Amino acid sequence: MASIEYGAVTHAGQRPANEDMLRGAPEDSRAIERGHLFAVADGLGGHKGGGLASRLACQGLDDYYQRRIPSPPPWSPRKLSRHLEETVLRIDRHIRRLGLHHAALADMGTTLSCLVVTRGHTIVAHVGDSRIYRLRRGHLTCMTSDHTFLQEMIFEGEVDVVRAADHPLRHLLTRVVGTAEPLPWVDTRVDPLFIDDRFLLCTDGLHNHLTTKQLETVMSKPWHARRIALTLVTGALDAGARDNITAVVIRNDGKREP
Repeated sequence: MASIEYGAVTHAGQRPANEDMLRGAPEDSRAIERGHLFAVADGLGGHKGGGLASRLACQGLDDYYQRRIPSPPPWSPRKLSRHLEETVLRIDRHIRRLGLHHAALADMGTTLSCLVVTRGHTIVAHVGDSRIYRLRRGHLTCMTSDHTFLQEMIFEGEVDVVRAADHPLRHLLTRVVGTAEPLPWVDTRVDPLFIDDRFLLCTDGLHNHLTTKQLETVMSKPWHARRIALTLVTGALDAGARDNITAVVIRNDGKREP
């Protein structure tokens, strides 16, 4: 396993409570074959239980991703991808059941974006409009697609990308974890891991207020991962972010400031 360093920062922004959650704790020895699992989750604003839903999502990753895989290791990236997808679907069912049994929590839900870093690959599982970016050779690429009405309109050519930032439908999600509607599927992808790759997992409180170029510039700095994450969150706050803000930065290159 390549040496992995990560740093995470979350901030309530101008909201009274922070309904973002993250997963970035080091794996125990049992999980090495399954890779290092990171995630961000953003509870649905305006729904009771949004903070609970995001917390349950990250707790569910600990509970379900560690469950037995019906074959001995080593596991292929594709098998781990299917296992991660099933984990997210289990979390969706768990959150939905709680909402159906407790009226105060009806329709609670959350985004959930997960990244697994293995010896030679990365695995993504994604629902909602949080994002995962990869910095490779100085170029930043978004590895996820937002599940919003606006993104669907962009795909159909009904909205110009330049005008999307101020569109009234930009916050309306088409797919989430939880709520009364079962999650139909999870976006997944498997990619090779390069030695100098870096990754950013973030909620919309960050990526709605910093441009791709700003993200790329900060992600390219030769800093510790936590300093990068803190600089990004501070930049979003300085840009007027009102929503909760979360950034998880993962470095795979081993060269950083003292």
